[in-house]
Amino acid sequence: MLPCQILSAPSPQRKALSSTVTFKGWRVPQWNYKSWVEKMISSHEAVWRKAGILDAVVASTRKIIRNADLVLGIAEKWCPETKTFVFPWGEATITLEDVMLLSGFSVLGTPFFATLDSSGERILKNLRDEWWEIRRRGNVSWVTQKTWMDRFMNAGDELEHVGFLSLWLSYFVFPSGFPNVYQAVFPIAVHLARGTRVALGPPVLAQLYADLALLQKHIRDSSKEDTAVANIGVTALFKLLQVWTWERFKELQPQPNLLLKADQPRLALWSDLKQETTDARQILENSEMDSFEWRPYTKTVGNWKFPQFYPEKAMSVPVSPSLDDEFISFARCIKVSLLVGMDNVESYFPNRVASQFGMLQDIPSIVPPNNLSEEAAWNDYNKPISAMELYIPSRSTEPRFTPTFSEWWGKTFPELQYSSKEKSIVVYAGTSKTRNIIGDNHCTSIVPSGSMMNITSDKDDEMSVAEYLNRKRKCMEQAHVWRGKRTNQARKKRGKYMFLSHGIGKNESAGTLSLRNTVGDDHSSVVFSGSKNVADGNGCKAGNDIAMTPFVEKNSSDPPLSANEG
Repeated sequence: MLPCQILSAPSPQRKALSSTVTFKGWRVPQWNYKSWVEKMISSHEAVWRKAGILDAVVASTRKIIRNADLVLGIAEKWCPETKTFVFPWGEATITLEDVMLLSGFSVLGTPFFATLDSSGERILKNLRDEWWEIRRRGNVSWVTQKTWMDRFMNAGDELEHVGFLSLWLSYFVFPSGFPNVYQAVFPIAVHLARGTRVALGPPVLAQLYADLALLQKHIRDSSKEDTAVANIGVTALFKLLQVWTWERFKELQPQPNLLLKADQPRLALWSDLKQETTDARQILENSEMDSFEWRPYTKTVGNWKFPQFYPEKAMSVPVSPSLDDEFISFARCIKVSLLVGMDNVESYFPNRVASQFGMLQDIPSIVPPNNLSEEAAWNDYNKPISAMELYIPSRSTEPRFTPTFSEWWGKTFPELQYSSKEKSIVVYAGTSKTRNIIGDNHCTSIVPSGSMMNITSDKDDEMSVAEYLNRKRKCMEQAHVWRGKRTNQARKKRGKYMFLSHGIGKNESAGTLSLRNTVGDDHSSVVFSGSKNVADGNGCKAGNDIAMTPFVEKNSSDPPLSANEG
């Protein structure tokens, strides 16, 4: 799967464009809603912790002030085929990890469409009866937040709890095109009210992916001359996308708040902040690899508690029935899968953004299209971990890219490439000493698909990001003196890199594994991997299904080196 083409036509005026887009899912909490949240927490905190929604409910009380210019600027970079934002230096995307940490939505649990038992059906019937009664009394087509709260807030009956959760789900999790409470979320509310954990993260991200494609197409159509463009409305949680952009691009972020208490959600860093950005598109267009924050949640923030999957040192966790939910959540975040939404199913490709998980980025695996049913897609997503170990990278790792990825990216997307004399991505020259990855019974560790996993490396073949960029600048200044010598040296090193990456045999690739997997395949539950060398459409040899490698830790003696030095 190759990166899609970005917009070639001039982008329309942002002010005119923003007036044609309505962010219907961008809901602002009212004061009476906040007071209801406080009341319900005092009574149901233990149940919400069990259901995995406490942080998500608290996060819904935070107001994120919309910056339409920023959202449209990042949406313009969206590629619907790869589910990633395409930049000159590579790809990035909002993942399940972002949704889980920013909003508190769980990636584990039962699906949102799970059926209820007889007791749950009774509660569901009573709730629906109340919904129809509100409509009948008010003679209205839908039930608004006010009328719903008038019925349930401080009611003190058995339906108040499920009534609150129905409002929360309708406004802050699965908002529709109308400001109403709708029946589709009622079964989910019943499950949550009984302490059942529901995986809300996948459908939330699925809707965001779908609306990003819709918004990107709208921006593209708006850039065409003499074309009338109709207004559109998007219902996904685009406030998560804005916060994601703030977390990743320092040039675009306002000064974050302080987390005054340890129990505050990550979203509190960005609540009530206003920053008018009129040049977001230009900043994103001119962004550089070293200006992108690959792993913002691993940085120290006052009162921010690191999840267990952000350890000081890399580790391998044995997989067993007692494995902690946080580690299982990390495994879900790095697995190529399908996301089942309320009305759609979207592909999820974390293998394309390995650097965001602390892994070494290689050429992403090609995932064949599929037309799985809702239930089959969920079963694929929810496969149990079958590996013996779960690899957890250190939180001090730095972004790394393999030489083969660098060459593949340049040939696949030449219109985005800077001159090699001006800029290059940082890559890591791996060796043939590798560790196994989940995929069959011979594998021992689980890592995301789309890269290689190495134990050792050559010290002389690596350099840190800062060292590399500093060296690049010096090279540019002295290029007129020793450009010829530098080119010859680079040519020799490139031959070395290709030897290390592809091995000696025609069908062997040193540093990779002979493992394959496709969505829904029984041979592996997590990764896409492989070692067969094939030629892509541009003549660049690459692994058909490449396994993934962890980064070298920042304090390691093994720094990275660029494959594009020449």
